[in-house]
Amino acid sequence: MRSTDLNGGLLVAHRGGSALAPENSAAALCRALEAGAAAVEIDVRPTADGLLVVLHDPTPERLTGAHRPARETPAAELVAQEYSRAPGERLLLLDEALALLAERVLLDIELKPDPPVPAEEIVRRLLAALERAGSPQRLVVTSTDIACLEALHRAAPALRTGLVFRSSDRRDPVTTARACGAGLVVAQQRRLNPDLVTRIIDAQLALWAYTVNDPTRARTLLALGVGGLVTDDEQALGRALEMADPARPATPEGEMILALDLGSTATKAALVDPAGGKIVHRVSAPTPIRRTRGGVVEHDPRQVLDTIESLIAHLARGVDLAAPPVAAALASQRSTGLWVDGSAAPLSLAPSWQDTRGSEVLDALEPRRSALEAATGLPMLTAWTAVKGAWLRETISLPPGARLTPLGSWIAARLCRSELRVDPTLANRMFLLEAAGAQWSEAALDAFRLTPDLLPELVPSLALHGSLAWPGGGEIPLLTLIGDQQAAYVGAAGPLGRRLVLNAGTAAFAMRSAAAGEPPLPGGRRAPLWTSRRRRTPPLFLLERPLLPERETQDAGPFWHRHLARRLALGDPAPQRRARDLANATAGLMRGGRQGGVMLSGGILDSPQMIALLRQTLEAPLVCAAERELTLLGAARLAAATAGRTWPTASAGA
Repeated sequence: MRSTDLNGGLLVAHRGGSALAPENSAAALCRALEAGAAAVEIDVRPTADGLLVVLHDPTPERLTGAHRPARETPAAELVAQEYSRAPGERLLLLDEALALLAERVLLDIELKPDPPVPAEEIVRRLLAALERAGSPQRLVVTSTDIACLEALHRAAPALRTGLVFRSSDRRDPVTTARACGAGLVVAQQRRLNPDLVTRIIDAQLALWAYTVNDPTRARTLLALGVGGLVTDDEQALGRALEMADPARPATPEGEMILALDLGSTATKAALVDPAGGKIVHRVSAPTPIRRTRGGVVEHDPRQVLDTIESLIAHLARGVDLAAPPVAAALASQRSTGLWVDGSAAPLSLAPSWQDTRGSEVLDALEPRRSALEAATGLPMLTAWTAVKGAWLRETISLPPGARLTPLGSWIAARLCRSELRVDPTLANRMFLLEAAGAQWSEAALDAFRLTPDLLPELVPSLALHGSLAWPGGGEIPLLTLIGDQQAAYVGAAGPLGRRLVLNAGTAAFAMRSAAAGEPPLPGGRRAPLWTSRRRRTPPLFLLERPLLPERETQDAGPFWHRHLARRLALGDPAPQRRARDLANATAGLMRGGRQGGVMLSGGILDSPQMIALLRQTLEAPLVCAAERELTLLGAARLAAATAGRTWPTASAGA
């Protein structure tokens, strides 16, 4: 990291941005990210058992009411303590903070000395946490303690460090910083005058001032040459100083693609620039879901539709487009489905692929298992839409004209005010499509007592599925309807790619493409990659080896990566087992004929600890996708191709 990385009018969110949420809390860190903070400062100090906790004071009394010093308290006991004034917020380990912030912002980790814990021991704990997080590069370690800085310089001379210069300090900051190998001085603002600022800068040291909340003082310090301001409210100070708001995109130029991603836990909408192959603006919201006892996991389709329409409206408000997007694409979770009546009104909620009901349907079909699996190319599971549809059929009364449809197909029809249609990628997970991917399987239809008139019309993935209204005026042709895993693979490898991809989020899939004649791997699944009006038979198939997450990780919700980091730090073996499972699933596809590295994509990119574990476990090089939202990019890329727009060869995903 060069010294210029620490200069240039940088605003640093103090203790995570303590004006936005309780200091050093997960909420403060997340809000600093949402506000577009470029840098975040946190405080860490030792626990009783070899870890570092994110805490400013020697005891957590001011935050949680507990009087016992952190250095005398086991980490597990500390992280169980709730903030007194913020129920639900708990103390964080450094590992959790790294899971939330690593490589997303410039992270300032201030080491708090805590005698009698030796400086060398504090440094050892810091370096161990950084190693568990894959040794992130976008950070600087600061401290008031010379011994800590000297020990860190000896142990990791390449790591950037800074001297915290307090108002009571009698040391010369330039001499002291040079002596302990620090390249940054973080000075109490009242100590700074023109002469001292000049001396620090002339010594080729970066300079920050803390804690600066007053805009007038901030302007004075910046004019003197101070390169960074540590502030309690980075967003408010940035507005006062008329700095650009990084959280708000510039007005995009050129044509845009509207990409929608209906996932199991999150729904996203984005404007994508096809000329650059980049996401210009993205918004997201939790996918409405209901979980109850007995394995019930289901969606209210109307709530899901409301969520998507709200996100589209949010996109339209967030940017000023000269014209509506030229095309739209919808990528959807594949196995979730529901029954609708003749007007496409829902007759039921939509059981998720995670829903475990329907085992009695499989029991009745057990004598036909081999034939059905051969006909569809899939294992017979309760996850599939046809299985849930057969179970629902026994619990509801179906009127004339009723149809069984994937949730994604229903959403597309409602957005476009059009007839129900399903493409082969979604039809595949209904467990009703023939293995060749071109038409319904007669054997499967017979087994589930279905006929084509009880299903949506089977159409190509890349076709005109209708037009949806753009809130700013105008209509957008929906040119892609596709499964989310297929879209993610296209985003990573391209429409005709041959790359091996590990896509992991709520579920995990090791994926690669295969020619039509290549059989499925044992324990794997085979699905069309996409079809078009010109290619009604799939040009390629997607071979997938699934690995569902551990229940604990799945139930952790959107911050599962933080919980995983905590468990790893506390010695829980589950994260290592998870990494081995993912590596083994990927190895099965590698033996199937693909060479080279493995691209990692999906929500797993939010977990630096899991990425580090996979690098240690995989037998092939691991490449992290440059763009986290490959499902959105892949769907947009297919819509752009259908609309006749070019896409750059070297895009973020492929």
